[in-house]
Amino acid sequence: MTEFILPAITFILAVTGIASRGTAPVSSWLYLAAIAIGLITLLIDSIRKLFAKKFSLDYIAILTMVVALATNELLAGAVISLMILVSESLEAYGSREAEAALKHLVEKIPKACEVKREGGWSAVPIQDVREGEIILVREGEIVPLDGYLLSEDALMNEANLTGEFEPQPYGKGRFMKSGLVNAGRSFELRVSGTLSTSTYQKIVDLVREAKKHPARIVRLAEKYNYGFTAVTLVLAAAAWYLSHGDPSRFLAVLVIATPCPLLIAAPISFLGGLNIASKRTIIVKRPAALEDLAQVTAIFFDKTGTLTLGEPELRAIRILDTAYSEDEVLSVAAAIEFHSLHPLAKAVVRAKQERDGISVAEASHIVETVGEGIAGSVGGTVWRLKKADHSAEEGIVIEMTKGASPVVRFVFDDVMKPGTMALLEKLRARYRVAILTGDTMENAERMFNRKDGGHDGIEIRARCTPEDKFAAIKEAQARGEKVMMVGDGLNDAPALALADVGVVFSGTENSASIDAAAVAILGRDITLVEATLDIAKRSTRIAEQSILWGIGLSIIGMMIAMLGYIPPVEGAILQEGIDVSVILNALRSAYAPRTPRA
Repeated sequence: MTEFILPAITFILAVTGIASRGTAPVSSWLYLAAIAIGLITLLIDSIRKLFAKKFSLDYIAILTMVVALATNELLAGAVISLMILVSESLEAYGSREAEAALKHLVEKIPKACEVKREGGWSAVPIQDVREGEIILVREGEIVPLDGYLLSEDALMNEANLTGEFEPQPYGKGRFMKSGLVNAGRSFELRVSGTLSTSTYQKIVDLVREAKKHPARIVRLAEKYNYGFTAVTLVLAAAAWYLSHGDPSRFLAVLVIATPCPLLIAAPISFLGGLNIASKRTIIVKRPAALEDLAQVTAIFFDKTGTLTLGEPELRAIRILDTAYSEDEVLSVAAAIEFHSLHPLAKAVVRAKQERDGISVAEASHIVETVGEGIAGSVGGTVWRLKKADHSAEEGIVIEMTKGASPVVRFVFDDVMKPGTMALLEKLRARYRVAILTGDTMENAERMFNRKDGGHDGIEIRARCTPEDKFAAIKEAQARGEKVMMVGDGLNDAPALALADVGVVFSGTENSASIDAAAVAILGRDITLVEATLDIAKRSTRIAEQSILWGIGLSIIGMMIAMLGYIPPVEGAILQEGIDVSVILNALRSAYAPRTPRA
């Protein structure tokens, strides 16, 4: 809450000054201190923006406070200082969450690993592990460094890097990337390269690069600031001319012109939008993200875990030996797969549990070989389950044999989230929509019915690495598109950070992707993507209406002050009245719009 320290001090000074107005020297010094805080803060901020090639909104406010000092209208200057500091603090508070993103991503990297050195295994910080050394990766651990597998086999969860749910077998000598998760037993790895050259570190570097070079979004306040500033200076010059150089009338115009409507309308409206979003389990981490969402022209989706549930489901049972029924083969398969931790094994057991009346079988002599399948004895007969050769049109197919005779094929596939197809149809009518997936093109096209021509308006990019997704976002932004990236995994983190606005589904425990995004959707409801966009557009529309309303009233007030009918202090009070009307209109965004009755 450090953002509000200066506004709080300024408020205390201004209120204390008003309370002690009977003691003129005391109140004057308090007002001077309040103005000094605001003036110094704005000057420093303006200099920083100039070096960053950004044009500040605060020049009129600076000029107003300088003129207030020169004309001894200290109360008016103190009020302006307070309003400016409050508006800037609201913006700083809303953006503070983004600073933690890179920190959390770095914290996900294992800090140490077991290294084989003289005397046995010892824990060594990963930055001190040398190329060629042998490390141990236990079950469930993230591979900390790139290297080559020394053990006979390993089962790896590649979801962090590819987003795909099916663990992949690795054989001895195969190259492993850091960031993979060990889904099987412990194994040894010979390190290739160092921490700085590892795959995981490259992902961190991509996020760091995205954070250092964020996409430039033209804010609403900036959009209207230039014209408003020009009108203000013209009216202030006219006041000076008509009053034959009266600084009081000049100040009165500037006081009314202080761009508070430009500075407070958007934050208030967006905070209201944040409130509506949170009630829909949409967490927007910075208010300006709603304005970014309203300017989106292209939407890129990750596939697995975002558009799909990211877990396999038994979709079909194809009997090859008609002597057996579906219930019989499912009972046998579940008895054997019960002893495995493989996601496909869990899907078989789950499918058996969902069927009523299936007899319970018991399996013994279980033998599971990574990359080859699992076997066991049920009722004195040996059964084997292994991945079958199949067409990409089918999904994942496991064949179960009795001895050497094939009995059944189980077909698995990822499950599309409810409402996904309808959502894509709606969005592609308003935006350019693309799917970036680490899966094969064949699997992606099967999932989205591309072979039937159902979604030809949606671009699909397959076999995407984190670097590929990052490059796709950068390419779209170079063409002038405003991109929203929707994802869920570590492999999406660089793209989420680089996109004009990143949206993440937080159903996973992957804090790196959650922290890299500006918006987090709790749960799995894919339709909330559209809700997020609608809330953003409504909040931005109300903010723009409020800005225009405030500008219009300010211009009317400036014209009256230009003619000499409003002195500076009354002008400051009038400006506060305009601010209140702007705030009241902006607060409409905090309430859900009424739905018309049928």
